[in-house]
Formats: sequence, structure tokens, C-alpha cells
Amino acid sequence: MPIPRQLPAPPAHFVGRDVELAEIDRLLTEERTGPALIVINGVGGIGKSAIALQWAQRVNSQFPDGQLYAHLGAFNPTGPIAPAEVLGQMLRSLGVAPQRVPADTAERAATFRSITAGRKLLLLWDDAVSAAQVRPLLPTSSSCVVVVTTRWRLAGLVTDGARFLAVEPLSEPVAIELLTRAVGADRTASDPASTSSLVRLCAGFPIALAVTGARLATRPRWPIRRLVNELAEEHRRLRGLGGQEDVSLQSAFDLSYQELPDPVARCYRMVGLHPGTEFGLNVVAAGLEVGQQEAADLLDALLEASLLSETADNRYRLHDLVRLHARQHAETDPDQPLLTRRIIEWYLAGVSAADRLLTPYRRRDRDNPFATSQAQVVALADRDEALAWLEQERGNLVAAIQYAASHDLLLLAWQIADAMWPLFHYHRHHRDRMEVDRLAVRCAQQLNDHDREARMLRRWAFAHFDLAQFDRARELFERCLQLCEEIGDQYGTTSAVEGLGLVALVQRRHPQAVVYFSRQLRLCREAGQHRRIGLALLNLAMVGNESAQHRLALFHLRDAAAIFASLGDVDPYNDARVRIELGRALGHLGEHRPAREKLTQALADMRYLDSPRGQAQALHRLGELALAGQEFAEARTYLTQALRLYEEIEDVEAGQVRHLTTLIPPADTDPHRMP
Repeated sequence: MPIPRQLPAPPAHFVGRDVELAEIDRLLTEERTGPALIVINGVGGIGKSAIALQWAQRVNSQFPDGQLYAHLGAFNPTGPIAPAEVLGQMLRSLGVAPQRVPADTAERAATFRSITAGRKLLLLWDDAVSAAQVRPLLPTSSSCVVVVTTRWRLAGLVTDGARFLAVEPLSEPVAIELLTRAVGADRTASDPASTSSLVRLCAGFPIALAVTGARLATRPRWPIRRLVNELAEEHRRLRGLGGQEDVSLQSAFDLSYQELPDPVARCYRMVGLHPGTEFGLNVVAAGLEVGQQEAADLLDALLEASLLSETADNRYRLHDLVRLHARQHAETDPDQPLLTRRIIEWYLAGVSAADRLLTPYRRRDRDNPFATSQAQVVALADRDEALAWLEQERGNLVAAIQYAASHDLLLLAWQIADAMWPLFHYHRHHRDRMEVDRLAVRCAQQLNDHDREARMLRRWAFAHFDLAQFDRARELFERCLQLCEEIGDQYGTTSAVEGLGLVALVQRRHPQAVVYFSRQLRLCREAGQHRRIGLALLNLAMVGNESAQHRLALFHLRDAAAIFASLGDVDPYNDARVRIELGRALGHLGEHRPAREKLTQALADMRYLDSPRGQAQALHRLGELALAGQEFAEARTYLTQALRLYEEIEDVEAGQVRHLTTLIPPADTDPHRMP
């Protein structure tokens, strides 16, 4: 498994906090039976994350199996991060392929506990909102240490063995030391009275001191007393808005914002509007309609002002208090609707480019929603880059859909959702898929667009089908079919009929499945849809194999194979599926050698396509073939691998494979046992 090293760097100017760091060390020495769990709590901007990162940096060599980090987003614009989402991120970091991450939160948590068992890991969960959010993220191994930062006490974690550390504002001497590191010892020593006044105005908050220090550092000729006077005046203006803590932070942010040059201030307002918590350079360039170098310069200016953090190369994040401040100013900007639309459009441009590379055969929306040409330029070189882009921006794409759907940008929301299909097809992400499809159906209904509603009903139905929620899938397919017939959409009618046939097939209602798939074939032939004729033939062949009519299956499959061969590289996934069903039919007809060849080739294709379900199906049929030939060792190997894959993706075929494994004799009685 890979060794994750995910901890962000601690702040460059970290001072003091010796008592807090020593207390964390002491808490770890207390007796426990499970993992060490340290909860660091305090108000926003007090330095909780800095303490956690500084301590983690000191001890990371004690955790040779790695360090995991996640920002739990207590104050994210779209709400806190769900435990299932964090578990998915961590499982992928620990080597689980995206397609094999379970959909259910409990199963993800169980897999996480299994993988982390016995490993020496440091886990930092930053900015938690509740004990319920943290609890599923806890390993059970006593060799693990978990550090949680939060604005609340999270007393509910006491039963999980938590120890608590409350963080207070910096003392005046330590605050002066922090300011001195930012502006230089000569300046603070030359006016100690003003220096003391300044740190008192910042109320001992590291974030306020950092922002204030950044302003002084970039203005070496300013005397400290000038900033003291400005902050004191700002305090008087804001005192009626909240307590001392609110006033100290707001005044520090306001004064830093007022000093930003107009282009930088506009960039600050724009990133405050970004729907997700982390963003890249390109979306900023698109939102501001500037070149990449200019965007990088603007972001560097915000970094220099300590109003922005860099999380990775060309990836950025705002502290939630800073984001709130930026958004407050953005709401009064007359360009706010245009800036927001450019951001959303850039994500649509990116996801559309990935969609065209990954699934070129799909029917696409013809309406052009772009208000600007800048948003349409997102360059992706190949399939691998397209999938990587989708995976990196997945959270932002979902946040963009949620924002657009709630701000009357309904068509944009629907089109981003539609173009996310390849990500869900290859990497699944059940939870996001359900949310995206649900919102897309709602947007289509609000648009009173029956065509788009039908298309997303079909997508949503398949999402339920993949989670074995067959009755709900059937209901949605029927709603889709009714809509498509009402509006005369033959393409959609064909897809809905196919979906109903697949539900009938998996529920073993074979005669009904044949009726649906025969109708699908007739509709495809009437429309002259070559590729979809191949899919209908493949579906009929699957019914033949399931109902032991293998010669009939072979008849359909030979025609389907010819169709997909004629398409070249347009649809390699379904081409491989045809080979799996061919191998299955040939095996049942006693033609084991050609069956094995077909299945082995299909397995190689599915591995190349990185499709866990396709791999599982090929392994399933190879195991079935080996079992029929009494090659029990091979059957055990194939079926064990297939079962693992099916279980990881929660596929309904897992039960059938589990039954086949019970038919294999014990290894010590296997006459064909491999050495």
C-alpha cells in the first residue's frame, strides 16, 4: 500500500504554545485501549490548526505508515464534509481504487478500520463540526493517533476515549514575538508601547496578527503607531457589531482589504464566491478573464497579505473566517453575478471536455449556456488526464451544481450534472451520483423541460439500479418511459425500455426481460442506431445465458461482436462485455478453450479500462469455467478475486459468486490442486 504524507506545512511563523504542545505529549502517555484521540478546541482564528500541524511535524517520524489529513469543513459554503466523503478520500489515499470504495458509510468505515489495523498512523481531522462527524473516522488500532481540531468541545467523544485541549489567545509576550518575526526586531523594539497596543488590538489571535503583520511587512516605512491608530478607529466603528473577538478579526481583515490594489481586491472578492473550499489557478483566471500569469500574480498578492493559503502546487484555500469576509464584500460588488457565472461556466467547460474524451458516443445537450468565450477553454490531453481532472475537481463540481441549482442557474446546473456521467461510470462515487442526479431532475422540473427531466430520471434510475434498489429503479424507469412517450423521444424511450429490461433480468423475470429487450432492438433498428443495436443484442444474449439458452445467446452475440468490432475504439467497454458473454456461452456449450480465450482477453481489456465491475464479471466467468472443468485451484483463485471486487463495489452478483465458492472441494481434497 502507498504511504500517505498528507500533512500541510505548519505556519512559517509559529511561536510559543510550548504549554499546549507539551500537554498533547502528556495526553498521549495516558493509559488507553484504543487509538489516542486528542481534541483541540477553541474559537475561530485562535491557532488550533497551527498547533496541531506544528505538533504533527515534530512527531511524524514516529508514524512510519504515514499521516492522513482531511479538512472537515465545519464552515464550508455547502456545509460540513460528510463522513462518507472523508472515508472515501482516505481509502483512496490508502490504495483502494476509486471504483472499489463501498457506497455505504458503515461499510466504508469498516474497510477503513480494517486497512488501518495494526498500522502506525497519524490522523489529523481539521475543523470538525460534531462528534457524529468524527466518530466514523476513528480507527480501532491502539498504534494510531487521531488529532481533531474544532470550535466546539465535542463532549460526545468522551466515550471514544477523547482527551481535550482548550486553546486560549496568545499571551502578550508571545504575540509580540510573532509580530516581530513578521516585521523585524528593529521596528518592534523602536516603539514597544505601540507594539503592545497593536497586539492587544489583535486580541492575541494569530490570524489577526498574521494579517496585520503582513501589512506592516510590505510597508517598511510605516511606523507601528500608524497601524495602531487605524485599528483603534476601526474597533470603534465595529464595536456594536459583536464581541471583542469579532471586532479584532473584522477590523484586521477590513484594513488589509482596504489596502489591496483594486485588481487584487477584485480577485479576493471572486475567490470568496467560489462554491468549493479549494480551487486552482485556472478557475481564477477564467473568473477574472485574465491570463494565467496575471491570475498567479494576484493570488501571490493575497498569499503575501496572509489572506490565502496554498495547499498544493497551484491549489488554494481560504480560512473560513477570511472566506466569510471576502463573501461579505463580494455581495456588494455589482459584478458578483457575472463573476459567479464565469466560475460555474468554467467548471461546465472542464467537465464537458472530459466527457467528450471519455464517452464520445454519448448524446449531448445542444444548448450553449456560455455567457463568455473564456470559460470554454479547458485543455485536457487524453483519457487519463480527463479522469484525473474529474477526480480532482469532483467536490467543486458538486458544489457548483448545488450553488447553481439554488441560485436560478438551472440550465448550468443540469448541464454540469449531465457531463459528470463518465466520472460516475468509471469511478462510481455513489453518494455524489445520487445527489447530482437528484438535483438535475429537480432543475429540469423547475425548467419545465420534459426532455431533460426524462434523461435525468433515467440516470437516477440507473444509480438506484447499481445500488440494488431495484423497485425504486423500476419506478423511475417507468416515469422516464411515460415522459419520453409523451414528448415523442424515441432515443429516451429506448433507454427507458432497456432499463426496465435490466431490472426484469436481475429479478429473474426472464420472459418480461425478453419483451423489453426485443422492443429495444426494434426501436434501435428503426432509428438506425448501430451501436445501440449491438447493446440490445448483448442484452438479449444475457437473458439467453441466464435462462440456459446458450445457443440462442451465441446467435445474438456473434452479431453484437461484429457491430462493436466495426466501431473501432468508440466503445471498448461494451466490446469487452460481449467477449465475456461469448466466453460464458461457449463454456456452457463445452467449448472450453475458445471460452477461456474470450474471457482472458476480456479480463485484460477491463483491467486496461480500469473497470472493477468488468474485471469481476470476467473473473466470475473464468471461475465458473474452471469449476465446470474441475480445475478447482484455478476456480478458487478466480472466484475469490471476483468476490472481492463485487463486494467492494456492492454488486448484486456477489451472492452468486459466494454460492459458487461453496461448490469447490477443500484444498486438501482437490485433485487438481496447484503446487
